[in-house]
Amino acid sequence: MNLEFLQVVSEDFKLQFKSTATTHIFHQVKFYNHDEEIELSDYDIAIISVDENRNSIKSKCYRVDHEQIRYDFYSLNPGSWSSKIIDLGHIKKGETVNDTFFLIKSVISELLKAKLVPLIIGGSQDIVYPIYRAFDGFQYMINVTNVDAKFDLGSSEEDFSNHSFVGKIIVDEPYNLFNYSNLGYLTFHNAQHEIDLMEKLFFEAYRFGEINRDITIVEPVLRDSDLVSLDFSSVSSSTLADATHFMPNGFDGMQMCTIARYSGLSDRVKCFHLGELGSVNSTPNFNHLLVQVIWYFIEGFNLKSSENISTNNKNIISYKVPIDFKNDDYLEFLHSKRSNKWWIKASDNFLHNNNIHFTFISCCEQDYKDACAGKIPQRWCNAKLKGYF
Repeated sequence: MNLEFLQVVSEDFKLQFKSTATTHIFHQVKFYNHDEEIELSDYDIAIISVDENRNSIKSKCYRVDHEQIRYDFYSLNPGSWSSKIIDLGHIKKGETVNDTFFLIKSVISELLKAKLVPLIIGGSQDIVYPIYRAFDGFQYMINVTNVDAKFDLGSSEEDFSNHSFVGKIIVDEPYNLFNYSNLGYLTFHNAQHEIDLMEKLFFEAYRFGEINRDITIVEPVLRDSDLVSLDFSSVSSSTLADATHFMPNGFDGMQMCTIARYSGLSDRVKCFHLGELGSVNSTPNFNHLLVQVIWYFIEGFNLKSSENISTNNKNIISYKVPIDFKNDDYLEFLHSKRSNKWWIKASDNFLHNNNIHFTFISCCEQDYKDACAGKIPQRWCNAKLKGYF
C-alpha cells in the first residue's frame, strides 16, 4: 500500500496533547507512522487529509490549516464510541493533479478492501472522482450523494473541474454509478441543461428549500448511499459569520451536522468526504463547525445497527398498497418497529448483483402515506425507469 507517501502527523503536534485531559478524542486515536507495521483491518475509520485544489475554478482559494483542524477535533470529547480510529496523515499535492489522484485512489481502494471507512478532509470536490474510481473492482454499482448548491455535472465542452466532475463519473468506463443524488441545490446556480439531464438520467435532486422545511427527507437518500461528499461552500454566510462568503441561502450548522450524523448511521456509507474547505475563509468559526460535522459523522457511525430487512423478521411489518387494481399490482412497504425506518420492495424477483441494498429502496413514512393516497414515490419510480426491475 502507498502509505509511505503520506505525511504522517508530527510528534510535535502530538506533544500538545501530552498534558491534556485523557478524555479527549486524541487519546482514543491511533496515529500511523512509517516505522510501524499496522493491520488496517483492526480499525473501523481512517482519517486522511488532502491538499489538492488545482482543478478548482472557485474565484478564491484560501489556505486550509489541516493541523489546526486536527487540533480542534482531537480537543473534543467523544461520545460513547467503540469504533477504532486511525489517523493516516496527509496527502500532499503531487507533481501533477493526476499524481495526487493516483495516490488518493490507491489509498482509498486499500482502505475499502480492508473494510475501513475513509473520512477524507479537504481537497476541491473533483477529488470525488478518484475516490469513486477506488470502488473499481470492489463493488460493481454504487450510489453517490453530493451535498451541494450545484449539481457539478458540467458539459462535454467544459474542462474537468470541481464543477464538472460528476459528468466524468457518468461517462467514464467502467460504469459503476447506479444513482447520483444531490442534496440542497439552488435552481439559480444550475444551468437548465443540467436540470434537464438530472431528470433524463432519473437521478435525484432535492432543493435546499425542501430540505430546509424538513431535514428528515434526506435520511433515506443517505441510507442508500455508498459515497457521500459535502461541499462546504454550500454553508450559509450567516452560519460562518463571513461576509466574504457569498451564500445568503445555504445550510446552517445544525443541518450539516444532521446530514453527517445520518451518513454515519447508514449501514451502507463506505466513504465520507468533506470538500471545498479552501473555498471558505478558514476562520475559527468555520473550523469548529467542520470538526463538529466530523464528530457527528463518527457519532452516527457508532450508533448504527444492522437490520435484517425481511418479512421473516418479526420486527418488520409489511404493508401492500394497490396501485393498479386491473392488473393486481401493488407496492410493498416494509416498516421496522425497532428503528422506525421504511423501505419499498423493488420486486419479488429483483436482486441486483446479489446485493440486498438494491432490492429494498429506503423511503420514509410519508412515501407510504402518499402511496395510500395514490401518489407513487419518486424514488421507486426512478429506480424502475432506469430499467433495473
